[in-house]
Amino acid sequence: MKSGCLSGAGAALAATLILSMATPGHADETPTNPGFVPGTGQINPGVPQQPTSQSSDVSNMPSPEEARAALMAPVSKQPSTGDAPAATTGTGAEQAPPHPGMAGATNEPPPSGPIGSFGQTIPAKFSKRNDVLDRVPIMAIPLPLTDDQRKQIYDAVMADKSQPAAGADTLRPASELSPDQALTGMHPLPTSVRDIDGVTRLYYVKAQGKVLLVEPDVRTVVGEITPSK
Repeated sequence: MKSGCLSGAGAALAATLILSMATPGHADETPTNPGFVPGTGQINPGVPQQPTSQSSDVSNMPSPEEARAALMAPVSKQPSTGDAPAATTGTGAEQAPPHPGMAGATNEPPPSGPIGSFGQTIPAKFSKRNDVLDRVPIMAIPLPLTDDQRKQIYDAVMADKSQPAAGADTLRPASELSPDQALTGMHPLPTSVRDIDGVTRLYYVKAQGKVLLVEPDVRTVVGEITPSK
């Protein structure tokens, strides 16, 4: 009796499977990877699309000119005793003229800020310089190049009559090159400037009116040079 019941159940199950497989449209109901869009020619990548590593919040990011001015501004190397009042952001010794490598340089400013703080460690709320640099992504920290070195690099790159890379005008420090920009628009620096400290291993991308220095291993812009004024 039990054998007959099992045989009947097995036959019913087999019939159900055969019927379901024969049902029109069954294959169309098989779920596909979300990365595949039928009718568009898009290739199924097989993995979920990863978000970009670049931050979309660039509204508060200083311009390359502001970042360079802050980096090159002289700072006190002596610890503050706390006697001098801390300069609020945008005032005081932090607005001193730029680095000795730039025009208008002066001597090191006197210590200021909270007791024990140096020029580079003064909290941002007391230092315009440090406030600016705190808002600069690491990959966009300006290279410590003098005005003469920047001019040499700019002139050497612009002497090449090749056309600017497509879309390069929108790039800025910390921007990541597209695969096409890296493949067709990224080039080693000219040999005449390749021995300048800090740029030896960098590549460049030419844009309209500016030269973008690129870290080739990560296809990321690390510097921007515009014509000297």
